Amino acid sequence: MVCEKCGRDLTAYRGCREVTLRCPSCGKEYDLRKFAEDMDDDFEEEMGFVPMDRI
Repeated sequence: MVCEKCGRDLTAYRGCREVTLRCPSCGKEYDLRKFAEDMDDDFEEEMGFVPMDRI
């Protein structure tokens, strides 16, 4: 998954209420739903450990 703005690889960012994809170069953030169809098993495995009861 790459940034539409600058073409760099996106990294997952775990916030208090949500997980987003962020470009480490330009800082643009993307909602995970935008890339849901492109996510591979390794990414889903990593995100599976994000607690959903933080509120």
